[in-house]
Amino acid sequence: MGWRTMGDAGYPAGLDSNPAVSPRIQRWDHIGIAVRSIEAAVPLFREVFGGQFVMGGDDVPLDIRTAMFKLPDTVKVELMEPLNEQSYLRRFIDKHGEGFHHVTIFVDDVETAIVDLEAAGYEVVDTDLSEPHWRETYVRPKSGHGCLFQIVDSEIDWLEPHPHCTVEDVIAGKWRWWRSQIWHVDQLPDGYVE
Repeated sequence: MGWRTMGDAGYPAGLDSNPAVSPRIQRWDHIGIAVRSIEAAVPLFREVFGGQFVMGGDDVPLDIRTAMFKLPDTVKVELMEPLNEQSYLRRFIDKHGEGFHHVTIFVDDVETAIVDLEAAGYEVVDTDLSEPHWRETYVRPKSGHGCLFQIVDSEIDWLEPHPHCTVEDVIAGKWRWWRSQIWHVDQLPDGYVE
């Protein structure tokens, strides 16, 4: 049986205890999944898994479209689709196929996390601290045991579904990412640059 059903009788006496650790992260936020078509992936994540659509849009400088679904309790799945043949994500899918792209972890302070990661010998890349609502860095996959880790701090509640953004409108290209926020194409702010 084991210790879950037998308690102390489920393991030999005299073993060292599994040490407690102090969590270094706030929470796992989302898993990025590269797909050829968000529209084709929606039935699995919305209808079958029961994911609640949160938000999404086109990131024109990166040539990608995203759609975020919240699954119980607080983990989200970010579906990522290339917008054209020049997208880095198209090259990623062509090389690796559809599937896992990255995992995003929230921390209290991304700058402290960078210092800790580098001190432990991990390589961080693509650090962007310019947006106060979404400060980020990445642990390169060859340094992160094959996984791309996005490390973020933010004061925004990213679990709250957008009240008017729908996945159908995202698929139709009616929403844009800009400065860590989504904007309807009819309401893009002054200064928006594609």
